Amino acid sequence: MIPQLVQQIATAIGGPTPANLQLAQAEVLTSDPLDLVLRMEQVWNDADLWAQGQPPAGPARTALIGLNAFETGQWTTPPNAPLPVPTGTQPAWDHLIYAYAIENTRAPQILARVVRAFRSGEGLGVASVATQRWLDATEALLFGATNPFAAWLSTSSVRPDAEAVRRNAYFRLLGMDLAHGTDTNTPYPYDKAEASNRGFVTVFEELLFELWRAIENVRNLVAGNTTDDDRIYRLAEQLGFMLRSRRIDAVLGREELAATTAMGWVELTVSSNTSVVRDLRAEATSSVDRLRIIGERVRLAPHSRASSFFAMAAELSLLLRALEGGWVTGNGQSWLLYQTTPPPGMPPLPPGQRPLGAEVRRVITEWAAASGHDLKQRTVPVTVVPAGTPLPARR
Repeated sequence: MIPQLVQQIATAIGGPTPANLQLAQAEVLTSDPLDLVLRMEQVWNDADLWAQGQPPAGPARTALIGLNAFETGQWTTPPNAPLPVPTGTQPAWDHLIYAYAIENTRAPQILARVVRAFRSGEGLGVASVATQRWLDATEALLFGATNPFAAWLSTSSVRPDAEAVRRNAYFRLLGMDLAHGTDTNTPYPYDKAEASNRGFVTVFEELLFELWRAIENVRNLVAGNTTDDDRIYRLAEQLGFMLRSRRIDAVLGREELAATTAMGWVELTVSSNTSVVRDLRAEATSSVDRLRIIGERVRLAPHSRASSFFAMAAELSLLLRALEGGWVTGNGQSWLLYQTTPPPGMPPLPPGQRPLGAEVRRVITEWAAASGHDLKQRTVPVTVVPAGTPLPARR
């Protein structure tokens, strides 16, 4: 939700130029926490993933949603126009794997130490007014402190730890744990569900291997083309089935929105030399360098491959939305995952679909760097299990 909101504001200002994006980032980072929470609730309500003929929000919540600054046009940067939630075939937030990638950098735990230090003393200096506004929103979005409107939260007295809730969701949908434990380097306690996609990584890496072979052969017009469109389709089908099997009746939808919003806030915080970055004297030319300097200030190092996680988070989200949404419905659509433009003679694509060749190439490069797995060489082929009766594609 956060990256999408920044893009919307920049477009409303006059287009997503670097200067307008910087203004939009500052607008979001200094927003009132309640406006951001109500925007989340608006995004959830408009998505209507339950599809029961009646949106999730009742009259009282709907009235509150209508008061958020982005809905009323009362955000501070001209032209102060209302910003309706974007409509489309996919939810207006990132896939859960985006949150997984950003959280694996360890940025949330590092920023938790920043919040604690600023709120409990002046060891990091005196926070500027803009940074104090950032602290208010960070405590609301990441840590749920005195949230004035908690209906959206994926936490409660039953499951009070937001990070544990996110870890549970990552394990259920993606079969993966984060690469780190607590900020004191002990194992992180959370509920591990029995029903989880433990085979996701194996099948996903096999798909990336096949897609790399296809990318290598895009311009190969002679003998020896090893592209296997049917296998790409079968692997994509199996991954889509796995992901949708954890999404029946929009299960994990709210947890995904909460996680991706929190991690979008984290990424936005270190995406440029924002107020908190300047107050921490952590100015640098990249997100990972800013995070590294901030980590030094609070004595907690980020993941050694944090640059790869930052670099592929958005592309991973696009790829998994395509797989879960069932873009590849036969071997005749496999090209969507490795071409950058439609092959000659192809019919128009459905709304919201486009070739993902450039994004897949980035994912292959950065996933290999982050995991240490050579995706360009196969060790043991993965057996593709027939999906059986497919579950409905996610709305």
